[in-house]
Amino acid sequence: MPANATHTIDDEPRLRAAKFAHELAQTHCLHDQNSQSCAWYHGSWQFLRLLDLVSTPAAHAAHYQSQLESISQDPGFKNILISGSADFSMVKTIHESLSHSGKEIRMTVADICATPLKVCEHYGAEVGIKITPLQQDILEGLPPASFDAIFTHSFMGYFDDSTRPALIRQWAHALRKGGRLVTVQRVRDNYHDDIVRFGAGEIENFVARADSMLQEHRGTSLADFDIVTMARTFARNFRNFPVRSASQLHAMLEDEGFELTLFEQKNTIGTEGVTGPSVPNATGFYLIVAERI
Repeated sequence: MPANATHTIDDEPRLRAAKFAHELAQTHCLHDQNSQSCAWYHGSWQFLRLLDLVSTPAAHAAHYQSQLESISQDPGFKNILISGSADFSMVKTIHESLSHSGKEIRMTVADICATPLKVCEHYGAEVGIKITPLQQDILEGLPPASFDAIFTHSFMGYFDDSTRPALIRQWAHALRKGGRLVTVQRVRDNYHDDIVRFGAGEIENFVARADSMLQEHRGTSLADFDIVTMARTFARNFRNFPVRSASQLHAMLEDEGFELTLFEQKNTIGTEGVTGPSVPNATGFYLIVAERI
């Protein structure tokens, strides 16, 4: 940024949101059966997003916006469920796409952790919309036939091969007939391991990139947070489950009551030279739209 620039990252609403989420995560993040908090994830995610180090719905904005344009013209789509939410990105995408249409939309956000739900509620309060939080394990059962559309992003990777069909079944259960699932999912063809994680070299690359990006923002309030340590902790802790086959995913969606109206591979271009399971520059992302039959 030029030396005489007056606009810095300090002024950005996303920075305020990152600070808010970081503080919230220290007290609201869920502890699992092993007494491990997810604050390393929810507390750092929006800082890493500011540095373009993680993949968010914004990387596939055109896909979501095209579907939201269609929804805006259909009076049958009012109740939208966001399934899983690291932050408020999907809520913001939906709100900004539909706010000028005059269409009545009710948004529910479902997540197992209170932190992202409160982040979404906070965003909703700032822009004048109501967000209904639904804190639960999604596999415990969603309300039946309650939603006209479900929007989600890379959520199937949080479920292994044995539980992924149950997730898709819950989505189908929660949608009315004719309801629409809109998502993006990375497929890692023939992935060799049962867990997706950063390799040792990828961790160091990820941390080095975070450190390099932060040098551009010395003197801002980003310096109040140890984001390099956040990046290292995030990369060390990150775990996901591979979706290994596009054809199997396609069949699984059909088996659980969906008709695929879009299933298209679309690679994502992100931060050059940085690799790892959650970074945006990766191949094998599928744009998916499925109708509940």
